[in-house]
Amino acid sequence: MKNVVLSVVAAGAFAFVIAAAAKASAGTQDFTLINKTGVTINNLYVSESTKDDWEEDVLGDDTQLEDGESMNVTFKGHESCKWDLMVKNEAGDGIYWRNIDLCKVSKVTLKCSGKTCTADFS
Repeated sequence: MKNVVLSVVAAGAFAFVIAAAAKASAGTQDFTLINKTGVTINNLYVSESTKDDWEEDVLGDDTQLEDGESMNVTFKGHESCKWDLMVKNEAGDGIYWRNIDLCKVSKVTLKCSGKTCTADFS
């Protein structure tokens, strides 16, 4: 009887570990975007690197990301790690970064100095 109880407890613990691992791997592409560009970001596009189009604006029609603000970008049901990111200002001028490994990056900080913009990935 003791072995049966021990087996049930071990099976329950194993199922818990499997469920926790599945939850930990979900959303591994999620990241925080930090705007330190000096301007307001009016559009944000995040698209799989293998795609030919930018898909929908992540910010939506009525949302902006002001200089100094940050936002969390979350994913559901995607397995790809390589993503492209593009931001646009109010005038529609855009800059983009390609092949960002969002499985290894959890924070993207955008910075501009004059006409040169960079991104720090951590």
